Amino acid sequence: MPRNREFDPQQALEDAMGVFWEKGWSATSVEDLVRATGVNRYGLYDVYGSKRGLFLAALRHYHRTVITEAIRELEEPAAGLEAIQAVFARIVGRARSGEGRFGCLLCNSAEEVAPFDEDVAAEVAAYQQRLATNFASAVRVARAAGAVGGDLDPDETGRFLAGLIQGASYLIRSPASAGEVEDFVRVGLRILG
Repeated sequence: MPRNREFDPQQALEDAMGVFWEKGWSATSVEDLVRATGVNRYGLYDVYGSKRGLFLAALRHYHRTVITEAIRELEEPAAGLEAIQAVFARIVGRARSGEGRFGCLLCNSAEEVAPFDEDVAAEVAAYQQRLATNFASAVRVARAAGAVGGDLDPDETGRFLAGLIQGASYLIRSPASAGEVEDFVRVGLRILG
């Protein structure tokens, strides 16, 4: 007869995500995960298989929850210029908060882990494509409304704006000040006119 699990795997995933977000893949030890989740290594391995399995689950959870919340306006069918601005305003706001100094778990992982792990690279690529596609759609709506220049190519601009998010996320995690992050975003958004 199987033993009942003595912890909530979803809460453990949330707690582990926070550790990976703050410390990154390499700097996070299994002991860090045990401390953060309150679950022994055998319990974590029983559910997630390994540290890597838990990391992949945490990346996917981050994508489904944190990213979905961060770009919620952008995924509305009628999203246009205001939605683009709202997403970037949220990023600048994160730069001014303590938690925001962790940057973006997916962006951090793109640099640290994706070059060496195909599964992480695939999750990062899905995130990048999601951003680029939604930004391109919003640029199309904004262009049709005359809110941005008609000469902007939506797909190119969508990819640029996805890159702008990634650059801002990198700056947030760096020693750059919140004002420098805000300047970076403001200058980048000038492409919209």
